[in-house]
Amino acid sequence: MSADPTEKQNDREPGDDISSAEVRDVILKKARTSRKVSWLLDECIRIPGTGIRFGLDPLLGLLPYGGETVATIVGTVIIGEAGKKGLPVKTLVRMGGNMLLNAGLGVIPVVGDLFSFWFKSNSRNYRLLNTYLESDHGAEEAGGWWGPSCSSPGRSARSSCSTSSRG
Repeated sequence: MSADPTEKQNDREPGDDISSAEVRDVILKKARTSRKVSWLLDECIRIPGTGIRFGLDPLLGLLPYGGETVATIVGTVIIGEAGKKGLPVKTLVRMGGNMLLNAGLGVIPVVGDLFSFWFKSNSRNYRLLNTYLESDHGAEEAGGWWGPSCSSPGRSARSSCSTSSRG
């Protein structure tokens, strides 16, 4: 150990408790990769004079025979990090659903690219991850794309989605 009193020292003994704030800070720093992937695929390009942003995901989707596959594979980095961080299975399923919906519609020429431009599945997944990591008690982000998929003719969306729309 250094004798310099201005140098930071780790005064912890083995077995000392680490505060939840310190743990959260470490985890958030490790989520930077997910933030970078999200930004690259969904927000890295800004249309000048507007607030409209998009990323490489809709552009890769324009490439025939595999552009959407490449974007989806790169986007799974966020889901992989979320799994490593211990997110609940329910949230991981929502994240996977976002990716599958984007990839499924992404194979339709032009329509899929416009959907990717609007939907931004990677940004949605990063928000799910970040909301969970920033909360003290592991809260999940409310809402999502479940609402329209839960309602059916003859049933109100509220009654048919009462359990799947809670955060």
